[in-house]
Amino acid sequence: MSKKLLFIILIIIVVFAFVGYQFISKMQLGAVSGLKVVSSPSADVFLNDKLIGKTPYEGKHAAGEYVLKLIPEDTSSQVVSWQGKIVLQPSLLTYVKRELGSSELTSSGDMLFLEKISGSEAQIVVLSSPDASKVIIDGQEKGITPLVLRDVASGENDVAISSPGFVGRTVRVQTMQGYKVTVNFQMALSGDSALVEGVTPTPGGEITQGDKQYVLIKDTPTGFLRVRSGPSTSAKEIGRVKPGEKSVFIEEQEGWYKINYEEGKEGWISNRYAEKVK
Repeated sequence: MSKKLLFIILIIIVVFAFVGYQFISKMQLGAVSGLKVVSSPSADVFLNDKLIGKTPYEGKHAAGEYVLKLIPEDTSSQVVSWQGKIVLQPSLLTYVKRELGSSELTSSGDMLFLEKISGSEAQIVVLSSPDASKVIIDGQEKGITPLVLRDVASGENDVAISSPGFVGRTVRVQTMQGYKVTVNFQMALSGDSALVEGVTPTPGGEITQGDKQYVLIKDTPTGFLRVRSGPSTSAKEIGRVKPGEKSVFIEEQEGWYKINYEEGKEGWISNRYAEKVK
């Protein structure tokens, strides 16, 4: 076969692949998805910065990725807005519930969406903020987040989540064969979790107790532990520490240690994978 003929065949294959991709993309863009949003208190609902209504809201939109924003109607109240990314799947419903608080740490909510998968099994995926939260399904402990459960029986399932220092949450989901249901929780800090305990640094950065304490990093599923700018999983990641490393302990909040992880650098880590040592 000549090189010229091979070249022509290759061009034809590329053209057909491109046309097929464009056709599929247009079909996906034209697919309609359902969106349901509820909040407490009531809030204006924005999708990609466009006002589409107020909560409780239910409507249909083209499938795709969006930025969902909720702004409380009563601007005089001490309640913060919320925004997050959502992906609307073709012909499926995405459900968002938000309980808006006075800050991000005291706000909470759930997001549920279905996704078609290959095969006939039913799956449940549980995500959370904070990470490494305990997952209980129908009264049985299943592990910690992030968690993927395969071969789940079709039907209704109660998915509960808990973590020390946070208010637990529960939702009921409907699983179906051939679909994956993802539940993404955000838990609010419990009332007394903002209290600072333990060792407190002086303005000069020295520890007020007699002996320095350290934090030892334990084994983690990822092989590292994120260091954040504040005691929350929503705070910015500013560094990482590895299992076996020791860092100077500065202070503690419920579920979090503040450490000196590098010379001149301070940050917060989850205490689930760390322990205080001398």
